[in-house]
Amino acid sequence: MYLCDVHTHTLISHDSRAPLEKQAEAAAAAGLSELCVTDHCDLLNSRGQPVTFFDWPAAKEQYRRVKAAFAGRLELRLGLELGSAPLDPAAARSILAEGGGELDFVLGSLHNWIGEEGGIDLFYTRFAGDPDLCRRAVENVLTHTWTLVTRLPDCYDSLAHISYPLRYIRRDGMDLSLWEFEDRVRPILTEVARTDHALEVNTHHGLDLADWPRILNWFRECGGKLVTVGSDAHKPADIARGVPEALELIKAAGFERITTFQGRKPITHRL
Repeated sequence: MYLCDVHTHTLISHDSRAPLEKQAEAAAAAGLSELCVTDHCDLLNSRGQPVTFFDWPAAKEQYRRVKAAFAGRLELRLGLELGSAPLDPAAARSILAEGGGELDFVLGSLHNWIGEEGGIDLFYTRFAGDPDLCRRAVENVLTHTWTLVTRLPDCYDSLAHISYPLRYIRRDGMDLSLWEFEDRVRPILTEVARTDHALEVNTHHGLDLADWPRILNWFRECGGKLVTVGSDAHKPADIARGVPEALELIKAAGFERITTFQGRKPITHRL
């Protein structure tokens, strides 16, 4: 089984203090063959203020240095988690162009409300006791995910954590699932599959695995073939957490290969 983790963060991200050296050491210790660093570039910051740049010089300096240090021990890739691309497609495309030929992989994500609730990250929303707010959060994310996959296919390689709102809805003691939104989720998965993009299984440090069997079955039924896996680790202790279990879920759903990216082109590996 090809062990890889292609959704990880370092101190380049606003919510991590981990140097890439430490993340790579943890990856090697966990027996990973491949690690991709995908630091945050959200076009809305956590408080809803627009962002139109990414610190590529710092990201590339760190990546080049650590890649050289781990040569022969770990395949290291340079990625980006690009958030809220539908908000400002021109800025999204400009940032990706600045990544140049070194950019291997782009995760497309939605962390923020767009056009509602001040544009804040869903993390800062308090959902307790408000089922209508919970539903609106999922609907907002799905609306703009649909825009991402239909109008900005060049702005992502793998669709990241489609269940993201559920993290914080459940954190606040509310009960909601994507099953109630099947009529909206399936068209998104169909478009991801039709355009030869990948779907990410995000383990959320090993905490979020229960939802994925049904989502993976939907994706396969919608024609999906490419699946990536990531822990979303922001610290070394979380690197690869839940990845072996996720790979087993992917295999059980009928997928025979796991996908990584180099130069934004998919490479598949037998499970």
